[in-house]
Amino acid sequence: MDYAKISSNKEKMRDFIKKSLAVLAIVIFTAVLYGCKSESAPETGLQSYDGGLYTINISPDWKIITQSEFYPEVPKETLVAFTTPEAYDGFFINVNIIKEDLTSEVSSIDYARANINLAAQNLTDYEKVQEAQVDLNGLPGMVHIYTARLNPAEKLIRFIQLYATKGKDAYIVTGGMLPSTPKEIRDQVGASVTSFRLR
Repeated sequence: MDYAKISSNKEKMRDFIKKSLAVLAIVIFTAVLYGCKSESAPETGLQSYDGGLYTINISPDWKIITQSEFYPEVPKETLVAFTTPEAYDGFFINVNIIKEDLTSEVSSIDYARANINLAAQNLTDYEKVQEAQVDLNGLPGMVHIYTARLNPAEKLIRFIQLYATKGKDAYIVTGGMLPSTPKEIRDQVGASVTSFRLR
């Protein structure tokens, strides 16, 4: 695979992966500030969030965290994040969207493969659960489900990521939750991530 087509060098791509996953940790911390003490199941119905160049379906009771509310440490590539209003087993389930500007046009599948390979090389206790190509209204995309730790001291997290490109714009939509998260909530996060569509 030609990594040079995806970014200027392998080190830049590694940095981007680290930034992307750092968003998860920062979003979780931000969610703690908004969090409530009670725990309740999220609504099953999803509603559309319009991001201008994209749409995504999110549970209406989730918190929306926009760029103006991010801490300075959140990478500028992060467009928006969504979190559950309450923690589940001490963890705020979340979905975030990151946009990377590529140096040249790359297919969604090549972009996904490069990111999957780098995640496998750079994350602690990485284990692939599943990956599949998907159709995003005529545009190809790839879904990657895996478990990993952001660093050796952190909890194991189940990630579901969607990769999509259009021209020189590349998007990673990431959902994060604990592996012990109930199936109905895991399914809801998966439905949100895979509902992402580019315009």
